[in-house]
Amino acid sequence: RPAASPVRPDGAAAELGRAETPDPAPNPDPGLGPSAPATMSSLRNAVKRVTHKERAQPRARKRLGLLEKHKDYVERAQDHHRKRDYVTRLRRKAALRNPDEFYHGMVNAKTKKGVVEEMQDNTIDVETVKLMKTQDAAYLATAKRSDEAKAERLRASLHDLGAATGKKRKAKHTVFVDGAAELKGFDAAEHFDTAPELVGRRHNRLRRAQLEEAEIGLDDDRTMKRVRKERARAYQELEAREARAEKLGRTLQHVQTQRAVMGKGRKRKVKKADKGAPAQFKWKRVRSR
Repeated sequence: RPAASPVRPDGAAAELGRAETPDPAPNPDPGLGPSAPATMSSLRNAVKRVTHKERAQPRARKRLGLLEKHKDYVERAQDHHRKRDYVTRLRRKAALRNPDEFYHGMVNAKTKKGVVEEMQDNTIDVETVKLMKTQDAAYLATAKRSDEAKAERLRASLHDLGAATGKKRKAKHTVFVDGAAELKGFDAAEHFDTAPELVGRRHNRLRRAQLEEAEIGLDDDRTMKRVRKERARAYQELEAREARAEKLGRTLQHVQTQRAVMGKGRKRKVKKADKGAPAQFKWKRVRSR
């Protein structure tokens, strides 16, 4: 700021002051407006600041985990308040609830251990059940025919299985002779034209010619043991197949009875289920038009 000049009566001092005041520096870019003087804030941002590190958990308290900061406390407090308010609202609802209150949604819902669960309608209509019964009956009939066919093949193959020895049970075969003399000298092996070891067999007995052609050894203990084992295994499978076919047959009868009962028409039960057999029904006669 220029120094004040002595005051003159003619007012020259004021003009001198105006003349000595320097003009502002021209702005090189008129679009930016007047130039702003440099401030200390820009210099403060240019200088590297000190990095303030967070305080760590003391060594004596390392077992307690990380040291909680203020932001951690804020999150924990907000979570606590949210849960507290939720429990408060639930208690208020329970205290003010109406025992006679009813909503249509209650019809298809139930409460289990305090939790409301939607009840699902798992019922199946009659037509779907009849279709399922038909499919079950078809499967049971197919399985029954398969077991019966396999059992028939096993039964046919067991006639020649175990030719070296017969099953140890008494066989009964009546042979008629002409007189007492012929009965006294009767030889079963010669009569049946087979080996004495095969006389007691209940199934087909191989003749001596067939035995010679097959070259089956009757005195080989190893062969006899192997044949007995194979025969026992085959008989077990045959019995299992027959039992399964019989069980499938009974189940098929039950399924067919259930499917018939689900049909139309008035009916009454005439006999209860007994010994695995299904119950028996009698339908009312309907006049056909």
